[in-house]
Amino acid sequence: MRVTGGVSYKQGIVAESRPGFARVRFDDLDGLVTAWLPVIQPKTFLDKAVWTLDVGEQVACVLDEYMESGCILGAVYSDVDTPPVSSADKIHLRFVDGTSMEYDRAGHKMLIHCIGDIKISADGHMALTAARIDLN
Repeated sequence: MRVTGGVSYKQGIVAESRPGFARVRFDDLDGLVTAWLPVIQPKTFLDKAVWTLDVGEQVACVLDEYMESGCILGAVYSDVDTPPVSSADKIHLRFVDGTSMEYDRAGHKMLIHCIGDIKISADGHMALTAARIDLN
């Protein structure tokens, strides 16, 4: 018989963070802090994506039975940190400085609001097409 070990799901708070990895603190375990755990990303091989977790962010983890190895599934909302939208038809991204991007698939509208500068560049041709374009 082969023993594969136990796996557990646990929520904790990010104690330290760097791109692609974080250490998680579990207050219910006397403040135990994990080793560096990988954070699940949508792409990591040919195409790459990374979103670094903030220290203090609540996260969901899957850990081995000794809590020595595992991964961070992602950040989770709570009663204190609630989702920024209530509509299931919206995808929303908001940054701490107030910059935001939102798409409402029911209303067919996209809103991008940037607090700072925006730079768009292309190595090839760029085309801008719309029924009406207002420049201010």
